Amino acid sequence: MLRRAYQLREFVDLWTEEYCEDSKIAKIKLNESEWFMVLLVGNLLNPFYECTLVVSRTTNSGIHLGFRIFDALFNHLEQIEKDIRRSTCPSSAVIVKACEKASNKLAKYYVKTEGSGGTIYNLANILNPTMKLGLYKTWDDKDNQDREHDEEPVHYETKYKTEFKEYFRRYYEDSAVNLRAEAQRARSDADEVMHFFLSWRKWLRIFFHAQYPQ
Repeated sequence: MLRRAYQLREFVDLWTEEYCEDSKIAKIKLNESEWFMVLLVGNLLNPFYECTLVVSRTTNSGIHLGFRIFDALFNHLEQIEKDIRRSTCPSSAVIVKACEKASNKLAKYYVKTEGSGGTIYNLANILNPTMKLGLYKTWDDKDNQDREHDEEPVHYETKYKTEFKEYFRRYYEDSAVNLRAEAQRARSDADEVMHFFLSWRKWLRIFFHAQYPQ
């Protein structure tokens, strides 16, 4: 709505100017600074709108998008805050505070992706063929750029890869071994059938040659 209002700014201004004699209308007339705030807040909120559409439009599982959505929104808020702090916007303090509150709200839910209850997010992300470990490599690169020299790196790729392997060993390794054994037995049975078929065909050829010599 805010972005649409900014697109129609010319007509909104014409409307408020035409009826500016009405005290109620005059109060809602926006000046240049306020229109800039409309644009800024619209750009701030738009990624949240887009992510909401991505999640709500599909009837399939969207858990594999969890980490990517959190990552995109955190990066967006961080960049907006940096840009605002460098600007001369008269309402910059309000936008910075809004970014901080939005980041805190995201963090409240992001912590739920950690620990045993959040393992499923990691599994879904790695099993997503478009991501695998790529997102974690991006996090590692960003962490190496931002961290202080005396801080220890987190190594997200190693951390989540290890978690994935441990989960597989705990719940699926035995099943995978059994499946491989069953597949091996199935191949052996198939080999026996093929051997019998080839032997039978060879014997049949010999029989026909003996009965009907050319």
